[in-house]
Amino acid sequence: MENRTCPNCGHENLPRAIFCFQCGANLDDPPVVRGIHRQRRHVEDAMRYVQGRENSLEPDLVRNLREARAKLPPPIDGTPITCLRCGTLNKPLASYCIGCGATLTIPENAEESHLVARASARSDVGQLRENNEDRVGLWARHGIVLALVADGMGGAVAGEEASRLAVEAVQADFLGEARGSETLDQLTEPEVADKLRYAVRRANRAVINRANDHPEFHGMGTTLTLAFVRNNRVVIAHVGDSRAYLVDGHEGWINQITDDHSFVEALLASGHISPEQAAMHPMRNVLYRALGQVDDTEADFYSRSLAEGDRLILCSDGLPRHVPAAEIAEIAELSDDPEVIAQALIDRANERGGEDNISAVVIVMERAADVEPEEPPSDVVFDDTEVGLFQAVPPDEVQDRSTDEMPAVRPDDLREGSDDAR
Repeated sequence: MENRTCPNCGHENLPRAIFCFQCGANLDDPPVVRGIHRQRRHVEDAMRYVQGRENSLEPDLVRNLREARAKLPPPIDGTPITCLRCGTLNKPLASYCIGCGATLTIPENAEESHLVARASARSDVGQLRENNEDRVGLWARHGIVLALVADGMGGAVAGEEASRLAVEAVQADFLGEARGSETLDQLTEPEVADKLRYAVRRANRAVINRANDHPEFHGMGTTLTLAFVRNNRVVIAHVGDSRAYLVDGHEGWINQITDDHSFVEALLASGHISPEQAAMHPMRNVLYRALGQVDDTEADFYSRSLAEGDRLILCSDGLPRHVPAAEIAEIAELSDDPEVIAQALIDRANERGGEDNISAVVIVMERAADVEPEEPPSDVVFDDTEVGLFQAVPPDEVQDRSTDEMPAVRPDDLREGSDDAR
């Protein structure tokens, strides 16, 4: 089962990937530099290519490149939201994809009462660690937001690798029309849960396969908390001790949705220790379930109804280690801006010592009528002028990309009740 190397940037993607996780290029396309393109890095690469070659290129191409670079948005602050249609990275609160013009967090023709998920994700190394083993992810299409927090384990390099693989595996299962990105809004809730279940299984397999192939990664693992938000419902897949909280937008109470898969949590639930003892227990970070441990790791699933003003918070254990749930709720109520809330949560944990990496995804639910969408990008942004830098690989040299992974889950299969869908 060979990884897929991106012909554009060289990043090694998982076998199931269609688009490069690093640069967003279609892995089946030959490497090109585009004159006017949806991503800043391609325009910058094109400008470097043009240097010294202006006389041999079409004047219009050079002019278009310079105009495109001048019109590019500034670098994104924080974790971008990835378009599930084309893979372009957009600013967190974008309404439309800057790459293909697709709707992101606001669905087309949304009714005024429709709920819109406005999301922001932040991850910080903390005050004591030298590296960040956490990963966060945000994706959107048709008004659906997919959010993820993964907390890697197994040492600096191994932990980073495990959480990276988890994020990339989930993206490989959702990004692109071939992975059902254009029909996510049509799935029933049980179908959504099945799609999340298969994504978690593939992420688990990706971590195990990498550890088996590379001895330096032996013993690595990661938590995974993955939320699928659509209108007034959220479905969550969960493995490990990262958490999902729901803060009521009107009463201000907070509910921990997920259960930690830790030995201390099991002792606490059974009444053998008190909450005070659990907070100081020497085994509080030891998990009995995480991705990368065993082949048949399964996720727990939760579903909740959401209301206007509710805040959904996903976080790694570095946040609740320093900020108790009641205080998380207080901070979440201080602003309606998810970017402000996410940064405030991380700042508070760092003020208390920041002993671990700290990650937070904050989703604020608003009525579609109260959200002012930005203007759709101009059509000129999508005009591509291609300048080939490399030759496509001859067909007889293309690597065998067969895989023994489970097939993609199709809505028709699920409705028919096939064995693969159970």
